[in-house]
Amino acid sequence: MDALFYWLQMKWVSSAHPDDEAARETLFFFAQILSEDHELVSFDVSSEDAGKVYVTYVKANESERTVWFDRDAVEQLNRDMFGYPDGMDDSSDAEDEEEMV
Repeated sequence: MDALFYWLQMKWVSSAHPDDEAARETLFFFAQILSEDHELVSFDVSSEDAGKVYVTYVKANESERTVWFDRDAVEQLNRDMFGYPDGMDDSSDAEDEEEMV
């Protein structure tokens, strides 16, 4: 379900940047789509590890389900929007070295 993945990406961005009002509004927008269009009555991150993020959800009149998403894919939007935290971008070191020469 694409909307669940987009909601998760925005949850990641919103958590990393709690003062970003646009991120919060977009997170709410995808939550609304999940509730109204996909009839989910609950959904949240249930766990995460180095490679996966697990989301548990319940659709109206159905049992609970858990799906996982690739963590790198989930984090990609945040990286695209804000770059790598603390200079972790591998290419930044190469650029710095070239400028120093």
